[in-house]
This record gives sequence, structure tokens and C-alpha cells, in this order.
Amino acid sequence: MHVTVVIPVYNRERYIAEALDSVIAQDYSDWDVLVVDDGSTDGSVEVVKSRMSDDRISLIQMKHDGCTPATAKGIENGRGPVITCLDSDDKLMPGALSTVMPVFEKNPRLGYVWTNYVDSTGHKGEGDFLPDGKTLFEAIMSGWWKATAERFFRKEFYLQSGGLDTSIKYTQDLQLALLIGKTGCDTLHIPKVTYWLRIHPHRITNEQPTEAGKDGRLVRRKFRNGSAALAELYITGIENERDVLRSELRGIKKCFGYKLMRLYGSLIDRTLPDGTKRGELKRKVVNLLRGSS
Repeated sequence: MHVTVVIPVYNRERYIAEALDSVIAQDYSDWDVLVVDDGSTDGSVEVVKSRMSDDRISLIQMKHDGCTPATAKGIENGRGPVITCLDSDDKLMPGALSTVMPVFEKNPRLGYVWTNYVDSTGHKGEGDFLPDGKTLFEAIMSGWWKATAERFFRKEFYLQSGGLDTSIKYTQDLQLALLIGKTGCDTLHIPKVTYWLRIHPHRITNEQPTEAGKDGRLVRRKFRNGSAALAELYITGIENERDVLRSELRGIKKCFGYKLMRLYGSLIDRTLPDGTKRGELKRKVVNLLRGSS
């Protein structure tokens, strides 16, 4: 069975070759790669073209519009009945495709599969089985989100779902899971590491954490409309997020660094104003102090 690996890319000249090479090295041969360039201004496109002597690799270029529109474009043009998305700064682990694709061949109702990941620091991710008694859709609406790392889905169920809302620029992975989960297809977690996630300062979740978090809530709020039961699940999810934030805040308040900042905060703010090099130093110090005990 054929699988299309969709790779949206925006200014990842430094990493995109490794992402492509990780697919080329797979021991499963029935694949193609579709790179969707989201208006890169660096050398990302040239790196991709240097790999296109392999006719399984193709490229679509578009004006810069964000990761969700680029992902939607890739899915729309994907050749495979099964699609997986690979971030352009990450890699597939050896054997990733051969680990997952056989389960799609066995079950035509299987629409969504997720695995586990390891990041570049050696930390293993939080991919997990669904909570007891909940479907994928219900679990995500209630705030659970451990269908992370590499996600595979059957394109026919995506087409049934109505497709991604491209006005929501971030959290396209969460939106995809909700869309496909809502179709009622079978879902499956395979507890094996198939994905390598690169930790670096310029990941979207690092550069746009507020916007990404806001879009995650927006996605779930969109799917709750018209159903009292889904609205209840959504409210439960928001309450869970609130409880986690409160717990983190209590931990921060207990640390010595926080107490120091409260004592001398106004003086420090005047001395090291935001938007300056000294202010950037202050931000780094604050983050360091928050990690102290």
C-alpha cells in the first residue's frame, strides 16, 4: 500500500535534507514525498531540488501562508491512500513506515494511527493509548492530547471530514485528529518509536507559544458547536488545562528565584526594560530562576 509523506517547509535549509534522507533510507519502498514550500526565503527549495533526482520526491511552491494551508495543500495533492506528515526539521526513525503500513493493509476501516517519538535530547514523548471508554474525538475534546509524534491517516476519511480550516494557522495536527476522529473510523496507537523530533529554539511551539495555545482552544471550540455533550467535554478540557497551569504556577511561586523577582521586580523592570538587549538578558535570567528550587 502506498503512503505519501507530506513535508511542509518554511526556511528550514539547515534541516530539510536530513528529513528527506530519513524517508529515502526507509526499508519500506512504496512511498513518495511531497514537499510543500510555504514561501521560503532561504535555500530550502534548492536543497529539496537537489534530492529530486529521486523521482519519488516532488515539490509544490506557494506564497507564505502558514503551516495549516501548506499541510492542506500537501494532503490535497498527496498520491497515497495513506498520508503521514513529517515536520521539515524532524526525521523518521529507521523502519517507521514498515512498522505502521501493514496495519492499514489489514483493516480498511482504519483511518488514523499514531506512534511514539524520541526527541534530540533523548527524551521519549508522551504518545499513549486512548483513555478507557473514549473515542479519539471525545478524548481530544476533553483535553487529552497524546496522539502525538508520527500520525498516519487514510485520505478517504480526511476527504469525508470536510478538510482543514486553513484560517487557523497553527495546531493543524490537533485539527486533523479531530476531523478524522469525527468520521467514526477505527483508530489505533502503536507504542513504538517511529519519529525523531528535533529540539531547537526556532520550533513554532517555541516561537509562537501563545498563538499555538490559542489556536488549540479555538479548534476544540469550533468542534463543540451544536452539541451539549461536546460542549461539556470542551469545558472539561479547559478546566483540565486551568488546573495544570495552576499547579505549574504554584511550583514557580515556591522557588527562590520567583521570590527574588517579586522582591526586586519593579527595580529590575526599570533597569532592564523589555525590547532591549538588557531586557533579553532579563528574560533569560527569569527563565533560569523559574527552573531553580
